[in-house]
Amino acid sequence: MPKIVNHDEYRQELMAKSFNLFTRKGYTNITMDEIAAEIGVSKGILYHYFPSKEKMLAQMISWTGYQNTEEYIRRTSSVESVRDRFDMIVDYWREKGKLYESILLLAFDMYRNADIVHWKPLYDLFAERYTAGMSERLNISRQFAHSIFIYFLGLSFHSVATGSDTKEYNKQIDFLDVIFRPLIVDAPEDLDKAAQKFKEVYKTFLANLPVVKKGSVQKKIKNTKIVKTNKSLKGPKQKKLISNKSNKKQ
Repeated sequence: MPKIVNHDEYRQELMAKSFNLFTRKGYTNITMDEIAAEIGVSKGILYHYFPSKEKMLAQMISWTGYQNTEEYIRRTSSVESVRDRFDMIVDYWREKGKLYESILLLAFDMYRNADIVHWKPLYDLFAERYTAGMSERLNISRQFAHSIFIYFLGLSFHSVATGSDTKEYNKQIDFLDVIFRPLIVDAPEDLDKAAQKFKEVYKTFLANLPVVKKGSVQKKIKNTKIVKTNKSLKGPKQKKLISNKSNKKQ
């Protein structure tokens, strides 16, 4: 009996095998002949599943984006706690840094070589999948989830543009963990506690607060003395702080 081939699965297998070739050499630097040789199939079979190199690139981006979002949804599907889901997704971000760079490189190729009428729907579909999955898994607004999606586009571009290693990428993930945890994990449980925690995060990581030198503070305290107010004032005797500097001006 002839072997029964699942064409969808086989198409995905062909894309998975050629994924690294596309991201390593770039769309314009490879041919269908080279792709066929790389993944060990005839050019005829390749054209049977992908009518053109452009169609193959488009399907690869769609498939990769779908696999990425479906995987983190699947990993967290049996987890009830938002706190545990958040921890898992943060770990997932760390794990997939290089994949995000590769997806971005594919997207650049698609943007440069395809008409906008073909490119924009593909991008919108990927953005929608990512946003919807993040919103549902972390119980956050779509606007918040979409902002996270855009941040990762920028982070991936930064990694590609600077040739940063995973250490720099993970440092940014650690920063996101600190910033987002009070908003995503703590706020649903105790809003007041989350606000206090975020206040500390703000002072430590976000605000450009002036730094007061320790010596100047001690000097100010030393040059301050307590004097009694005029007895003619109504009410009980009062005390107030008047600095020596102020006395000299008087």
